[in-house]
Amino acid sequence: MGRTKTFCPYCGGIVPAGERCRCRPRPKRKPTAADKTRAQREPWRANYYSAEYQAARQEAIARTKGRCTDCGKPCAWHDGSKWRTAGMGGEVDHVTALCNGGTNDPANLELRCKSCHGKRDSKRRRSN
Repeated sequence: MGRTKTFCPYCGGIVPAGERCRCRPRPKRKPTAADKTRAQREPWRANYYSAEYQAARQEAIARTKGRCTDCGKPCAWHDGSKWRTAGMGGEVDHVTALCNGGTNDPANLELRCKSCHGKRDSKRRRSN
């Protein structure tokens, strides 16, 4: 016997199976004035799209075989040609932050899960 009703993940209302609820998820954040000047305030972000950085990132992820450096949780997967973090919460972290004189060298990059990256980043921000 098939399911005839489901719950809306946004409002919790009951919805017939296969249909969308009339409510909508919260709209995305509207751009702010600070978004327009982000490239000037944080010029290092432009390097994240370079082939050199992407290669270093792949090397850092491969070094741990897709597992978090701190806790060992799997946070990246290999699709046959390259490592991907989408959907698994992996974030490539700089051991020495770029704003503190770090580089995009593979030795300065480590894969961390979202939780470990957040803990490490908040600790770094508190100490500054």
